[in-house]
Amino acid sequence: MVRLSQYPEYLAAIPAAASGDFAAARSNLDALLVRIEAHADAEHLAYVVQLMADVEAQAGNIEKALTLHERALAIDGSSPLARLNCAKSLVSRLNLPALALERLHEAETLLASSHWQPSEHDMSHQWYEREIQSVRALALGA
Repeated sequence: MVRLSQYPEYLAAIPAAASGDFAAARSNLDALLVRIEAHADAEHLAYVVQLMADVEAQAGNIEKALTLHERALAIDGSSPLARLNCAKSLVSRLNLPALALERLHEAETLLASSHWQPSEHDMSHQWYEREIQSVRALALGA
């Protein structure tokens, strides 16, 4: 299992994005993606791509952010977590509540499906249900 916190690129990208240094955040996330692509699972790869999407959203690059979110969902299409993370960003960073609600519905469908089996590292159904309700409330209030 990949631990993103062991990579200096990850540790540099997060504070860079938080401080508005989008060039440094992009550079570090691009380098991180290259480093982990060969040995990371789909969940971690999708998460890094979603971080990249958030950076682009913060920088005002809406179309690029949406494209990166779609890429993340293509990487980890069977995960409710990827859809939940996408929905959070769609509400909080991109102000697209209707699309966020679609992603939440997809996450709920995956959770109810027999195709999704949580790994030992995954969150519980109850956690997902709480998070989905929280994001839904934000989307409906937007």
